[in-house]
Amino acid sequence: MDIRKKILLVEDEPNLAFNIEYNLQAEGYEVDLAHNGKEALNLYRNNGPYTLIILDIMIPEINGFEVAKIVRQEDKLTQILMLTARASEQDIIQGLEIGADDYMTKPFSFKELLLRIRRMADRSELFMKEVATDTKIYRFGEVTWNTEKLEISGPQGQYLLTVLEAKVLNEFVCNPETILSRKHLLNKVWGLSGNVETRTVDNFVMRLRKYIEANPSQPVYLKSVRGRGYKFCGMIEK
Repeated sequence: MDIRKKILLVEDEPNLAFNIEYNLQAEGYEVDLAHNGKEALNLYRNNGPYTLIILDIMIPEINGFEVAKIVRQEDKLTQILMLTARASEQDIIQGLEIGADDYMTKPFSFKELLLRIRRMADRSELFMKEVATDTKIYRFGEVTWNTEKLEISGPQGQYLLTVLEAKVLNEFVCNPETILSRKHLLNKVWGLSGNVETRTVDNFVMRLRKYIEANPSQPVYLKSVRGRGYKFCGMIEK
């Protein structure tokens, strides 16, 4: 089985779970279905690896936030897509800060869901191929960024990045002093049109600032450009 086609679906509403599973299988994905958080973690640990986990938040036993947090502590490469009726900005920020790679709210379009899943299922393998053939170590200020190990050390300590965090950071450091719009980043990193979930970009920038900035509330490297996007400022050594 091609691991890029293996998905763990965590959804406790039976009709919705059936419809998502049916649509994914029709697209050629192998799907394992869990109806609660405890079952999800058992499948993740015993029947993986998975390229992608589709995760509801309001599930029995262990909620989706806790499941995502546990998975992220053990694994930086598996993609996590939160698919939930909880649509508040606080919920979205919490999900992304825990380590989710994307966040969709219910009700949703199956066409958009399948598009996002296709992009996410390919992203990890493509990125790891890129860094395997073009490993770089970037340094700027107190920060050292190893693209192969997905490892970054800076004023706040040492961290392992997720694949998406790494792709966003790479896009910035490879385009220094260039204003990158949300539309550009959504297209380049997520493979999505610029009118979808722009807050995703903002929250990923917030996460990266925690890794690289001495004071994330007063960024030196990842600066906002009002009305236009973000730009990376700093002298990079390779």
